[in-house]
Amino acid sequence: MIRLGQATISLERREAFLDGRPLRVGGRAFEVLSVLMQADGRIVSKDELINQVWPDIVVEENNLQVQISALRKLLGAKEIIQTVARRGYRLLKDREPKPPAFTAMAAPVPRAPQQPPVDAQSVPVLIVDDEARVRTALSRLLRAEGIEHRLFASAEELLDAPLENGPACLLLDVSLPDASGLQLQTTLTERGHPWPVIFMTGHGTIPMSVQAMKAGAVEFLTKPFNDDELLDTLHTTRQHAATAYEQWQRVQQALQLAALLTPREREVLPLIVAGLANKQIANQLGTSEVTAKVHRKHIMAKMQTRSLVNLVELYGLISSARPPGPSSLS
Repeated sequence: MIRLGQATISLERREAFLDGRPLRVGGRAFEVLSVLMQADGRIVSKDELINQVWPDIVVEENNLQVQISALRKLLGAKEIIQTVARRGYRLLKDREPKPPAFTAMAAPVPRAPQQPPVDAQSVPVLIVDDEARVRTALSRLLRAEGIEHRLFASAEELLDAPLENGPACLLLDVSLPDASGLQLQTTLTERGHPWPVIFMTGHGTIPMSVQAMKAGAVEFLTKPFNDDELLDTLHTTRQHAATAYEQWQRVQQALQLAALLTPREREVLPLIVAGLANKQIANQLGTSEVTAKVHRKHIMAKMQTRSLVNLVELYGLISSARPPGPSSLS
């Protein structure tokens, strides 16, 4: 929101307020104001204003004068838009009155914190098996290797546990009471948890293993399995879990930045990513090139990037995000 005279303006939302009350402002008036603000105190000729606000349309100069008059009335201070004889108009931003302390100002865009890399050796293993002897044997093996782990007798016990929303990998028995390992895998996937899964079974079948792999399992072990085989698989899977969680963090950061965009900016974002120039974006959205330029500037600022390549990368992360779900298992 920008304070001009007695009014508060939002160019990107095309809204104006006076003492908290919305004001009715025509689209052309907003275009004129946008051009004057982009000029940053420079005198803008009448021809330039007409060409920017009414592209490809022949209009009379009095149309521009009507919009200038409407803006002066809106701002409640005629001197803010100065008429420079035989040259054009200028927005005198240096004469803006200071807003009172209670005036809502635009909040600064928060900087996304840089996340430290995830150490694969710190990734815990969540073991889910309904047989106590299997849980005990696996716990003894992992404890001897110094691998952090937790034990669960059922899918429901894991889902009800107060688990942190961090990296992990799962060692799941397929045949669990009530909810099966495959059902648990599906539930975790729907909740957006990037946790790779190793399935265990005493009577695996080819269709079952194919189903598990299609759902994202990284391995399917048939009991009884070799300790070294399991440890090798866990080593690879925990590295995968660390990488997957780092990617998940990048996606969440991109989504948080995208949440700052206005609905109009969300329309403009894919057009920028597609490589369209400001004029092409303006033509597609039915607005002026100056307004498209303002949208681009705001999007780059809110997404915290100055590079189109980086913006494309962020948009790719947003597009790859799964439907939102709870941030934790509980």
